[in-house]
Amino acid sequence: MILPKISAAILSMATYGSAYAAADRQLCISFEQWVVMAGATNGAACVFGADLPDANLHRMTARQNFTRFADEHNLTLEEFDPLFERGVIEGQTLVKRRAAIIVPRHDHLLRGFHHDKVIDYAKIRHALTPG
Repeated sequence: MILPKISAAILSMATYGSAYAAADRQLCISFEQWVVMAGATNGAACVFGADLPDANLHRMTARQNFTRFADEHNLTLEEFDPLFERGVIEGQTLVKRRAAIIVPRHDHLLRGFHHDKVIDYAKIRHALTPG
């Protein structure tokens, strides 16, 4: 099942250069959904040729940033890996099913992925902090 918010994250990445740009276009994104969306961007980028070291760096950066955010906001992040993996599968599926929409913008998506693999925590905090 492809979640609409994952679709929004992938399309935001392809259009605006970061999955975290979805924050400006979506309301009520739960912390767990953010983790799934980060995984989805990872999976989508891998379909377009992102290599394993980059995919691993993206995952590590996401884990560090989400863990820090959880610690600072008294949230629990016990299930990062399963949520991220769910997102990877969703992202791969989305790209394969929506190729007509996403393939023409795959260069933008990959640039966004490379941006997000080293994204500064302050940008993540801003995206995840409501209102």
